Amino acid sequence: MKNTLFYLFLFYCSTDIFAQNKFYDGSIIHFNIYGNGEPVFVLSGGPGNNCMQEEDVAIKIGEKYQAILLEQRGTGRSMPKALDSNSINMDAYLKDILYVMDSLKIKKAKFYGHSWGAVYASAFAIIYPKKVKMLALTGVGDIRISAENDKKKVENRLAKLDSTELKRFYEISDKNWSEWTNNDRFEIAVLGVKYNTFDSTNLAWKQQKIMRGANNYTTFTLLRNDQKKQNFDLSTKLKSLKMPITIITCKEDPLAFLTDEYKHFSPRAKIKWIDHCGHFPMYEQPEKFYSMLMETLEK
Repeated sequence: MKNTLFYLFLFYCSTDIFAQNKFYDGSIIHFNIYGNGEPVFVLSGGPGNNCMQEEDVAIKIGEKYQAILLEQRGTGRSMPKALDSNSINMDAYLKDILYVMDSLKIKKAKFYGHSWGAVYASAFAIIYPKKVKMLALTGVGDIRISAENDKKKVENRLAKLDSTELKRFYEISDKNWSEWTNNDRFEIAVLGVKYNTFDSTNLAWKQQKIMRGANNYTTFTLLRNDQKKQNFDLSTKLKSLKMPITIITCKEDPLAFLTDEYKHFSPRAKIKWIDHCGHFPMYEQPEKFYSMLMETLEK
């Protein structure tokens, strides 16, 4: 159980146009479109996070572009017939984007990705480089399976919790996550907001934004297991990417060290740093974040 929770700890839409498509295996892949113009895919974090966590970003991008907010496989309304290793895996995730692009007759697009979404976008760009114009990433997640990185992420996050919060976290962790009550899930999500933000300013509002939509822990576990099985590692492959890559990262993000790792393996990537915010700059430093993001997409 503690190993399962260890990985779960790392885990932690109104629309202008709604499109629904039957997928090749009988699943339904949903995506939401905001605005018109050049297409920009918006990939949320997780894996397993509800896409609504990134809806504000999609709306902002939609002011100038056609923002395509994907409800990733195994989240929201994009549910396969069964949640298992046959339906939730990296190969299926990559083909989902390709399918949506083909459905919308998009030959090439820009990609925005947050956290796991940044890794997802990068993985797609490596396999289908001719489909990707540029990558705008923020709060980069795991580009490779690494026990050392996993440990560091947990330590960075736990350091932001006080003794009472730590005690409650471990009380919940002693349970099997499939037996968590709704209150347990809510408390874990609240703790996630705490360790992923810089301070308690407008904390209730941040909670409302970050906790939008239900996250799927089964999807997280299945995809994580698939990555472990494949020894998932993008590090050496990042050098092959020739399209522009910009990473917007907050200095107080507990995952900030992963941006440095990405830069190490992709020297061409440009990093833009923001002070005084954690893992969600769109909610802690929106003015700076959106200025950087829109400037990046324009270039």
